[in-house]
Amino acid sequence: MHQHQGTQRQRRLRAWLIAAMVAGVCGSAAAQQTDPRDAQLQQQQRLLQQQAQQIQQMQQQLQQMPPAGADAAAPRDGLSATYHDCRKQAQGLDESRRCIQREQRVQQERLDRAYDKLRYRISGTDRSRLMDAQSTWQQSNDQAAQLDRAFGARGQEAGLQSAEATLRRISSRADELEGYTRGGR
Repeated sequence: MHQHQGTQRQRRLRAWLIAAMVAGVCGSAAAQQTDPRDAQLQQQQRLLQQQAQQIQQMQQQLQQMPPAGADAAAPRDGLSATYHDCRKQAQGLDESRRCIQREQRVQQERLDRAYDKLRYRISGTDRSRLMDAQSTWQQSNDQAAQLDRAFGARGQEAGLQSAEATLRRISSRADELEGYTRGGR
């Protein structure tokens, strides 16, 4: 809900900024046609140009803003900032693969911690259900990884995509189990 409101707010601000920019450009053109030598009109033209520049800067800042309710420093996909930095700086497939492998270990540890925390917190039938669900998820993840590898035989880039898909599945499952540990689900 907050994210939707934030998106609407951003759209309204963007529309207002565009309208103001258009009005500034139109006003500037009209000022030139009427009397370009008039000092007052030239001053207005300069002000409108400054406003247009400010609007462009505000639009750029708006585009760089995270969605409403999101922590600006936190990645929005459950993967670590270290991973995102590593991938941005990676030059070539080998470096990208190392980034993915390191992050997969981090995410697997996060998943294991969340699973253990839940498993020791509950008992009886709920614990059995959790263990069954995790076993089913693991089988599904293994099958998806096998399918990814089968398609990955077509090249190194496809293999990299397969590894990243596995990473994202693990991260998503860790997010899900952490949600349960916080009582959010």
